[in-house]
Amino acid sequence: MYQSIQACRAVAAVLVLFFHAGGNLAKEKYFGAAAEPLARLFISGGSAGVAFFFVLSGFIIVLVHGGDFGHPERLGRYVRRRVTRIYPTYLVIFLGVYAGALLVPALRDAMPTDAAVLLRSMLLLPQDPAVVGGTGAPVIVVAWSLQYELVFYALIGLAIVNPALGWAAVAALAVVVAARPMGWAWAEQFPLSFLANPLMILFGMGAAVGGLERAGWRMPRPVPVAIGAGVLFLALCALATWRNEAHGTWFALGYGLSGAIAIAALIQAERERPAQMRTRAGALLGDASYALYLIHFPLIAVLCKLAVAAGLQGRAGAVVAFVAISLVCVGVSVLFYLWVERPMLAALAPAPRRSAPRAV
Repeated sequence: MYQSIQACRAVAAVLVLFFHAGGNLAKEKYFGAAAEPLARLFISGGSAGVAFFFVLSGFIIVLVHGGDFGHPERLGRYVRRRVTRIYPTYLVIFLGVYAGALLVPALRDAMPTDAAVLLRSMLLLPQDPAVVGGTGAPVIVVAWSLQYELVFYALIGLAIVNPALGWAAVAALAVVVAARPMGWAWAEQFPLSFLANPLMILFGMGAAVGGLERAGWRMPRPVPVAIGAGVLFLALCALATWRNEAHGTWFALGYGLSGAIAIAALIQAERERPAQMRTRAGALLGDASYALYLIHFPLIAVLCKLAVAAGLQGRAGAVVAFVAISLVCVGVSVLFYLWVERPMLAALAPAPRRSAPRAV
C-alpha cells in the first residue's frame, strides 16, 4: 500500500474525530458556548473526512481488485477479503460498546432492544432513520457510512462476475441518485432514499483514480498539484463553515473531487520520491484509522463526562478537554489496532498456499 494513502486514511479519520469532539463539547450539558468556537472550527471536518474516506475506498478497491473484473472464479476470495476487513473489527467494537452501555443506567435507554434492529445493525444492513432514529445505524452511529461501503463492494462483486453486469448496476444506481434532486417521489421512500444519496458518486471518483493508476497514467509535476488540491480541500471546508453548509451535497462532491486529485498526485509523487513519503507515525495511524473511525464516537461520549467531572470549565477548559479527548481517542485506537485488530486479522487470514514440490 502507498504510504501517502496511509497518511490520507489517517487525515480522514482525524478530521471526523475533531468534528465529533468539538460538536459534543459544545453541547449545553458539557461546555456549551465556551466550546462553540471549536465546533465551528471543525464543523465541516466531519463531512470532508467522510467524503475523503469514500474516495479512498473507491481508489483502494479498484487498485487492488481491478484485475479481478470478469473473473467470476475470484469472487469467493474477494468476498472473504472484504468481509474479513469490515466485520470482525466492527463486531468487536459494536458488542463492546453495546455491553458497556447496558451497564450504565444513563446510557441503557439509548440502546435498541428490538432483536431485528440489533441484528440488522450488526450485519450493517441499511435501516430507515425515520424508524430507528439518528443515522439509521444505532449503537455505532458512524456505521451508516459502512452501509454505503457494502453497496460499493456489491457493485465491485458484480463487476467481478461480469463487467457488463457491474456497469448495468452502476447505471441503475445513477438513475436512482439522479431521481432525488429531480423531485421524483419514489426516490424519497426507503430503501431507495438510502441508495439515492449522491455521496455514492464519491466512490466512483476514487474508482476512476484507481483505474488510471492501474492503466499506468502519469501526471506531470505531481507535487504542486497535490498542494493545490490540498489547498482547495481546506478552502472548501472554510467556505462550507462560513456558509453553514457543512453537509451540503455540492461541498461533499467538491471534497471528493479535490481529494481524488490529491490522491492521484500523491501516489505519483511517492513513486518518484518513495523515501520522502515514508513515516512510521503516518503508517501506524493509517493502519489504526478504521478502529479510530469506529471507536472515537462512543469514547467521546464518556470522555466529555469525565472532563466535566474533572472540573474543567470555560473556554480554556474546553480546549484542554478537546486536546485530551483527541489524544486519548487516537491512543486507544492505536492500542486497539496493535493488540486486538492486527492479531485478529492475522488469525483470520487464509494460510499461504504451499508450493508444489519440485521434481528432482
